Amino acid sequence: MNDLCTTVEDNRIVTTKELAGILGVEPRTVQLAVQKLGLANVLSQVKIRGQNSFVFTEEQATLVKQHIQEHHNLSSRQIDSVSTVAEENQMIAQAFSILQRRIEDANKEIEKLKPAAEFAYQICSSKDAIDIGNCAKVLNRNIGRNNLFEFLRNRKILQQDNIPYQKYIDSGYFRVIETKYTIPSGETKISLKTLVLQKGVAYINKLLRESENENKGVC
Repeated sequence: MNDLCTTVEDNRIVTTKELAGILGVEPRTVQLAVQKLGLANVLSQVKIRGQNSFVFTEEQATLVKQHIQEHHNLSSRQIDSVSTVAEENQMIAQAFSILQRRIEDANKEIEKLKPAAEFAYQICSSKDAIDIGNCAKVLNRNIGRNNLFEFLRNRKILQQDNIPYQKYIDSGYFRVIETKYTIPSGETKISLKTLVLQKGVAYINKLLRESENENKGVC
């Protein structure tokens, strides 16, 4: 199309093949319309790859379009304006650019949501908090209740009585609840139980993954 622009002053032009493509017909149909309208002697011609081709201005292309619509039952085709190939390529490039930006924005949003979504499907059926035993099952990392207690004690997250250090409670990883029970003598006793919040499940999983990588020698 650049060759055409250097030959014809009006850059709002199309060739026979381009106009046929826009209207969705064969080039032969465009040529017949030109003959019927008596435009053959009016239109400019250029050589493209060794072949002669008519060159249409926007007004001339509109006349051909209207003729084809009337005689080829193409009334549903609406070509309000005829663009050059360069203009069409520019519009396509702009559309792809917009699409690419939207894809990039969507991918960024997905990356932001990954940490929160990593275990959502595993613990969505649980209540606000679960005990250590159920936490071990949810993590599914071949570690049982007692071994998980030991792991967390070694990491200085739980104290020797399996109660979390205060900073991990304040961080929203754990909750400690009191339970009352009665011994045979009739005396009421109180015990403390450690529960893991959803944020804590993700945190424990992160620690276990890091520990596995350390054992494998992964940096």
